[in-house]
Amino acid sequence: MDFFIYSRNQISVMLKVDWYLEQPLDFEYKNYILLDYIQSIDNSFKLHQLSPYLLWTEKLVTELKDFSQKKYDFYKSFEKKKLVIENGQLKMTTITLRETPDIKEIFEIVDYSTPLLESKIKLGYKLLDKYPQILYF
Repeated sequence: MDFFIYSRNQISVMLKVDWYLEQPLDFEYKNYILLDYIQSIDNSFKLHQLSPYLLWTEKLVTELKDFSQKKYDFYKSFEKKKLVIENGQLKMTTITLRETPDIKEIFEIVDYSTPLLESKIKLGYKLLDKYPQILYF
C-alpha cells in the first residue's frame, strides 16, 4: 500500500500513485491510509521539511484529478442512443454503463481524498513562502 523513503533520522511513509485502486476497496480503510499519510505530511511540515511530501502530494493530486476526469470520459464512451417504441411513440433513449459497487467506492475515495491532499499542498507552499530557507537545510 505504501513505500518508504529513508532519510537521515527519519523514515517517510509515502502513498503509491495508485493507492486508491489497490485491494481492499473499502472507503473506511482507505480513509485510515490517507489520514496516516496526512499525519506524516503534518509531522514533516512541523519540522519545516517539505521534501519529499510537497512534490509527491502534488503528483498524487494530479493523478487523482486525471483519474476523476477520465471517469467522465469513460462513462461517456459507453453511452449509446437507442430508438425505442414506448406507448406507440418513437423515443430516443440513452443507455449508460452501470456503476458497480467497486467503481463507486473508488470514485468516493478519489472525491474525498483530493481536497484533503490539496489543502496540504497549499499549506506546504505557505510554509515555503514564509520560510524559504527550509529548502536549504
